[in-house]
Amino acid sequence: NSRQSVGAITIDVETGSDAFLNLGDEWRDLYRRSGCPMFLSWEWISEWNRSFGAGSSPYLIKTYRGEQLIGIFPLRRVERKVLGITVTEFRFAGDEYGGADYLDLIAAQGDVQEVRSATMEFLRTNVGFDVLRLENIAADSPTLASLSTGMGEKPRLQIDTSTVCPQIDLGGGWEAVLRQGRRGSNFKRRLKQLERMPGFEFRSVTAPEQLGKAFDRFLILHQGRWASHGGSELSGSPRLISFQRDLMTSLAETGLLRFDELWVGGECRSSVYGMDDGTTFYYYNAGYDQEWSMYSVGLVLTGLSIKSAIERGNRTFDFLRGEETYKYDWANNERELVTAILARPTLATWAYLTADGFGGRLRAAAKSVLPAQLAEPLKRWRRRSKRTFGLPEFDAE
Repeated sequence: NSRQSVGAITIDVETGSDAFLNLGDEWRDLYRRSGCPMFLSWEWISEWNRSFGAGSSPYLIKTYRGEQLIGIFPLRRVERKVLGITVTEFRFAGDEYGGADYLDLIAAQGDVQEVRSATMEFLRTNVGFDVLRLENIAADSPTLASLSTGMGEKPRLQIDTSTVCPQIDLGGGWEAVLRQGRRGSNFKRRLKQLERMPGFEFRSVTAPEQLGKAFDRFLILHQGRWASHGGSELSGSPRLISFQRDLMTSLAETGLLRFDELWVGGECRSSVYGMDDGTTFYYYNAGYDQEWSMYSVGLVLTGLSIKSAIERGNRTFDFLRGEETYKYDWANNERELVTAILARPTLATWAYLTADGFGGRLRAAAKSVLPAQLAEPLKRWRRRSKRTFGLPEFDAE
């Protein structure tokens, strides 16, 4: 039985090829009441499922109070062979490809604790899985603490740090950001240099009818930046680019999308692709004209984007996953992302954890023995070879 009721709370599951279509309006309404990041919006996850969902089945655990949807746990079911044994794995819809961070339970504000409790009880009693694997969930998410509570089969819960998201607390204002950052003086000097050039302009593109062209400008700059590195998490394969273009269409009317641009001499020299929910600006990706790198156009645009976010009333500027130096030139905070694996004591689970552990040890060993001068060329080769076979590559190693 996939339906469970406790008082006014009802838990049910949406599955099948039309799962996202059936929930579109309710999901959008719930998202507006949730305060969740845009990676948990209906537009993002449904588009992800259409682009990358082949080989898995949607398994959306829904929580209702009466007739109103107050929570969704957006999972997908995957059957895979590991060491010759079939493993039933549940994982987030929206993970692996596309760079979604902070995946988690979606719940209306004020209902989070009740939704989480009901959802976890449903998982314990109604969902048959060998492994529940939750990637890119925040380390401070209460969902993690509730995962194994009440599981009578003595499951194994393994939580591993995957990466961090550098952030800026904008509460102190723009001058405070400049003082505490590592590049404040350099930013000011480079900005003055660029302001003296003809056609200098900082632009923000948010109008739905202009987003397509802004994305095209961004993509040209972004691909130029990554061309010699085997492609990026966003542009490393045609499927990833197609996903992004379709996402533009889906998200255009939500008001979440924003392209901050730096123009000089009649051309866009740098672009930041981000999302703004009114509280947090998410710096999703960026690109800049390689021929203008001597003028630090990327640094200047990042600073202007931060300043603009403060002026709009944002409280946080989130660089999302990755420990690149340029992020820490500005960041004064960070949020950790983890991978949580909840495994029931089955033969299939043993095979899964054995294979997963071996793969992790193998990658760690390779990192430790490969000289630095060979490690980067190897990563580039892996990116290119995966694109040759039509598979997205987004290794953050």
